[in-house]
Amino acid sequence: MAGLLAAAGHHRIPVIKNPVIGIIGTGSELVEPGNALSEGQLYASNIVTLAGWCKKYRMTSCLAIVRDDPTAIFDTVRQLSDRTDAIITSGGAWTGDFDWVARVLQELGWKELFHRIRIGPGKAVGLGLLNRKPVFILPGAPPSNLIGFLQIALPGLLVLAGHVNPGLPVIHARLASDLGGGKSDWTDFFFGTLGYNDDLPVFSPMKKRSRLSSIARASAIAVVPEGMERLSTGAVIPVQLLK
Repeated sequence: MAGLLAAAGHHRIPVIKNPVIGIIGTGSELVEPGNALSEGQLYASNIVTLAGWCKKYRMTSCLAIVRDDPTAIFDTVRQLSDRTDAIITSGGAWTGDFDWVARVLQELGWKELFHRIRIGPGKAVGLGLLNRKPVFILPGAPPSNLIGFLQIALPGLLVLAGHVNPGLPVIHARLASDLGGGKSDWTDFFFGTLGYNDDLPVFSPMKKRSRLSSIARASAIAVVPEGMERLSTGAVIPVQLLK
């Protein structure tokens, strides 16, 4: 490649480095994989999943787990912000007694752009700027966490990395069954699997559950747009590819 550039007469070209992403899992119940679990604890699978997605797009991740303590969250965010290009927080995203993330970011002086959008799952997602670097707030439940990341955080990170067409690849598929939850005041996302025949791929939606195991087999995501209650069996719709 360098030789081709030289042959074309170029001695200097613009480049964009792949960003370093700080990923913080919040929750006193979280344990790093590989360590023993005590009663009421669980492994920090969300941040590992997000780091895997970042690696897929050649972005480096710095992972941290922090307990539900505002001082600990404050120190961790500040330290990671100094050595990364963007931050993602996982958990503590809403307004409960132990949801400290947004409040700590306010203390750090971030510029909130939004915090709560009309998508399901993942409505507690947020975005702001801290020291002119993007910070994405994601909820802790695995489906909400992953949808928030794939629909909001990942496109933003890909823009930061210089991608012209950020976001997941999209194809058209035929619905295997009705899709929708009967609500039209938000955009509804559904994990599902793709099957193939002689015509179009067929999207089979999966039941909505809160566990990571419920979405591990998913190969695509379908969307019921805001303003629509459901999509009918046999409809041809765009779906986002996960694999």
